[in-house]
Amino acid sequence: MKNPAYDTALKLLARRDHFRAELGEKLRSRGFDDDEIEAALDRIDGLGLLDDEALAGRFVDFRSVDRGWGPSRLAAELRRRGVDRDLAERAARLDDESHDRALVTAVRRVVVRAKPGWWRVPARRSRLISSLIGRGFDPDVASSAIARLAAERETTEHETPDQPGDPGRLP
Repeated sequence: MKNPAYDTALKLLARRDHFRAELGEKLRSRGFDDDEIEAALDRIDGLGLLDDEALAGRFVDFRSVDRGWGPSRLAAELRRRGVDRDLAERAARLDDESHDRALVTAVRRVVVRAKPGWWRVPARRSRLISSLIGRGFDPDVASSAIARLAAERETTEHETPDQPGDPGRLP
């Protein structure tokens, strides 16, 4: 028996992996009824083409290290995509090495947009800390990372030409 929801789901999966709930929503938005959708999802699941746990792991690996997302943002995004809360929380727990790599990426991404001499102005440092918190890092971790980087930047090699060592001259 032909199931158009099944055929559509296979086409969607051919483009990229989807979480079960996400695929169900896409099918629903295309006008399929709930019975057709469940039958299609169960059939696809039976073939081993839906694996929320494995996909969540790949999602976390990519978004943490390559995009600099921290644990809370990862878990929130997984939940937004329909992943079960327990699985989302479990997948978003980063080991120390992955957490450190994600933080390095995040710091690099927020600092690139910072104004010159940011490390000398508390309001600018606070903005960077807020950016890291928004990327899903714990406030203490974000604050510590920016404080360490600011201390490193407070050297003559990082002085800006118009602000040689005098934070009072910043606009």
